[in-house]
Amino acid sequence: MSAGAGRSLARAVWHGRATPPEPLRTRAGSLAEHTPPVPGRVHGLGRFEDEAARRALGASLPRELAAALRPQFEWYGCRGAGFHTDAHYEAVLFGAWYLAGPPRDLVFAPAGPNLRCEVADFVVFDPFQPHAVLDPGCSRYDREHYAQAPASLFLGFELELTVPVCERFGIGPAETGALAIGSATAVNAETGAICR
Repeated sequence: MSAGAGRSLARAVWHGRATPPEPLRTRAGSLAEHTPPVPGRVHGLGRFEDEAARRALGASLPRELAAALRPQFEWYGCRGAGFHTDAHYEAVLFGAWYLAGPPRDLVFAPAGPNLRCEVADFVVFDPFQPHAVLDPGCSRYDREHYAQAPASLFLGFELELTVPVCERFGIGPAETGALAIGSATAVNAETGAICR
């Protein structure tokens, strides 16, 4: 598969930990209480810039990834999230820094890893890759299961697709004839399968 017509999907993800500044954790806790009670969707809760957050995250990334970190962040809240892509983020890799909520797994499909997310964990991944936010150990999304679930709060961030970032994540030109994923590509919310 390729991420749109121009490049391949990333062949790697990055999983790390960064201690968030206390004001950020306090804000995350407040936003968790106000996350809409709609299960299965990721809700954007506001964009902002924060130099302290950027320094804390940058200190936990390899130098070439920290150099590609964009200055803007965005809050995201969910009560479990079905499989989806974020293919509208065309020229970046996406990061999700977990700042409030119970342990969750960020699950990649098809047959990708389940990455445990507890407070202070972050994951950098290709936004074109189908992914979900599920209870630990789960591989399928069941909407009813998350109807009363507590909220999970992530701080979203972006990395420019610089040459060192592409090399680290195995991103190259799109292969001829590869299935191109785009913002209109349908994904099965339960399994992460691409609907053709």
